[in-house]
Amino acid sequence: MGFHSQKPIHPTIRKCMQHLDVIQADDKTKQIVYMYMETLIRESNIVAASEQEPAESQIHN
Repeated sequence: MGFHSQKPIHPTIRKCMQHLDVIQADDKTKQIVYMYMETLIRESNIVAASEQEPAESQIHN
């Protein structure tokens, strides 16, 4: 599970990787799952940030 060792792994991704280890998934499968989960987290963070922007701009007006 040596993906992106320079930054912390999201707890959900870590748990998923552990499950992939249990079912003895190959490294290519682990890499694909990790990539998609990272993308989902990144996109959900972008959506959450964009939903907060209108509220913050109303406060400053």
